[in-house]
Amino acid sequence: MRWVKILAGLVGGIIALLAVGLLAVRLLVNPNDFKGRIATAVKESTGRELLLKGDIKLSVVPWVALELGPASLGNPPGFDAEPFLAFNRAAVRVKLFPLLAKRLEIDRVDLDGLDLRLRKNPYGTGNWENFGQKRKPEAQADSLSGPVPELAGIKITNGRVSYQGILVEKFNLATGAFGGQGVTPVSISFDANRAVRDESVTVSAKFDLSADLQNKRLRLAAVNLSGLLARAGAGSPVHWELTAPAIETDLKAQTLAVPSFAMSLASARVTGKLQGTKILDDLGVTGSVTLAPLLLREFASSLSFTLPKTRDRKALSQLSAGSDFSYGASGMRLEHLQAQLDDTHLKGSVALVGEPQAVKFDLGVDQINLDRYLSPDKGPAAAAKAAAEPKAAGMPGDASTQARGGAKWPNAEGTFTVGSLHFSPLDFASVRLMLMSKDNVLHLFPSQAQIDGGSYSGNITVDNRGVTPALSIDEHLSGVDMARLVAGTSYQGRLSGRGNVNVKATAHGAAFEHIMQGLNGHFDANLADGALEGVDLSYELGLAQALVRHEAAPSRSNPPRTKFDAVKMSAQIINGVAATKDLTISSPILRVTGQGSANLVNKGIDFQLLASVMKSPGAVAADIPLKITGTYVDPTIRPDVEALAKGQLKQKLQDVLEKNGLKGLFGK
Repeated sequence: MRWVKILAGLVGGIIALLAVGLLAVRLLVNPNDFKGRIATAVKESTGRELLLKGDIKLSVVPWVALELGPASLGNPPGFDAEPFLAFNRAAVRVKLFPLLAKRLEIDRVDLDGLDLRLRKNPYGTGNWENFGQKRKPEAQADSLSGPVPELAGIKITNGRVSYQGILVEKFNLATGAFGGQGVTPVSISFDANRAVRDESVTVSAKFDLSADLQNKRLRLAAVNLSGLLARAGAGSPVHWELTAPAIETDLKAQTLAVPSFAMSLASARVTGKLQGTKILDDLGVTGSVTLAPLLLREFASSLSFTLPKTRDRKALSQLSAGSDFSYGASGMRLEHLQAQLDDTHLKGSVALVGEPQAVKFDLGVDQINLDRYLSPDKGPAAAAKAAAEPKAAGMPGDASTQARGGAKWPNAEGTFTVGSLHFSPLDFASVRLMLMSKDNVLHLFPSQAQIDGGSYSGNITVDNRGVTPALSIDEHLSGVDMARLVAGTSYQGRLSGRGNVNVKATAHGAAFEHIMQGLNGHFDANLADGALEGVDLSYELGLAQALVRHEAAPSRSNPPRTKFDAVKMSAQIINGVAATKDLTISSPILRVTGQGSANLVNKGIDFQLLASVMKSPGAVAADIPLKITGTYVDPTIRPDVEALAKGQLKQKLQDVLEKNGLKGLFGK
């Protein structure tokens, strides 16, 4: 039993020693003795005033701890008098024996009611900058050198941080023990908003921290951030999350490694990886991201926003994407970009590089049916009609659009291709568009496509350097089905046949109507084997002859139609009015020649035609003058009675002269 007595005596001695030690702390140590030294140390290290309100309290049960009441740290010169930070209470648990020797070695820190106010002065300097500017050079030390200080943990409750309209509230931080090469669990939570009603985000973060300060390495393991995102008018908040098995930083090598990560917002999920280099001097990041197949309408519903209604209810149903990426001093790049929207696939690359920065791209789409994405109550004809009505709501015909004429456009250069494209009623194939935008001049050349057995090529330039944009076009259609070409416009059903069309023109203006009013250039067309729908020239000629002969009007064909072998014309366009002097329409029984003009702004037309009825090839049976007025959407055709009467009188005079042997007396 002797060893029991020895052990009991040893324990009793330790208890007695602790009791004496605690009593000595109470009797020999006045915590307020540190008050001036603390304020002085803070002043020397930060250049800021520390205000400690009330006494520093010392407690020895259940821990030896220093407790501070309300305190604040001031702003540097040049800022408001409000404190940089303040807190309600701080408790610092310290080690007993160093404290008896007048050394302060912290074991644990508790902080309640932190209020951190981050501000910028009119010169753009932050009040958090230049900490330590009063410190003497010889006293400076590498903040990440030496062993990790021993610390049982840090706890912050009910914190608050504000910065330029951004407010973080309910900030809470709790850590496990620091020190050595161990792992420290960390948990953080807070609410944040930017002074927008009903808009906020909550954050809850947990990770394990490992620090090797001697080698300047930090490692976060089992990283998990999550919370709720609320938007104004969006209904219930949605869940978001970010996870990563590990995040490693080596400050000596200046590297950052995230072997894998996953992010989610509602039903959207993105995975990837990244690697950083020169993270302190010249940050460079490479990696990859993948968006898992996303049900777009379900996702939109969860965020309380509405996707546009489409003619095909299955359109805008699923989206997925993936890309390798890089970021550095030279710019940002997306390589091996792949995306799929419904059954349309996009591939290519996009980069933001150079100085000044420019967008460079090489993108290709395999196939797309644009009809699927049209509004169910607005087909191609309605869309084309709306495009031709610049004064409608939202169209670029108002003063605000005009005022933006000199806006700066980004520099860009690239190629966009489409394997096949359907836009009712046209089918395009091998579409290729090259775009260059530099110094506020946009150039689309060459633009090429196959259209229903025909072809298109074009050259478009928009110069936006002045107050009013300048437009230049050089467009060519060859062998195009004209009925299908105009079927998607308000001129549907007016023309058929295959033809060639060339337009070369210039204009100034930002709105459609202004462009058309100032359009100047040349137009020519050559159509073959078609018809003018809604126009029956044979009926109009028969009606004219019936009027002269005082006969009954002929019957009108149904539907009215004029077939032709060829239609040819060229026109000069001046200030939006196209004038022609060489219009010809030919068929086996009819030949029409004439001149006139078409106003491209109000669509008004005024043509004088001479229609010749052919009794045989090369032989004219009758010439009938016609007038065409109205609009080229709804033309009015009638005989030119005055010209017709003059023609009849002239013919009668010639008949009389010929009968009396005086043919040719007055010339023709």
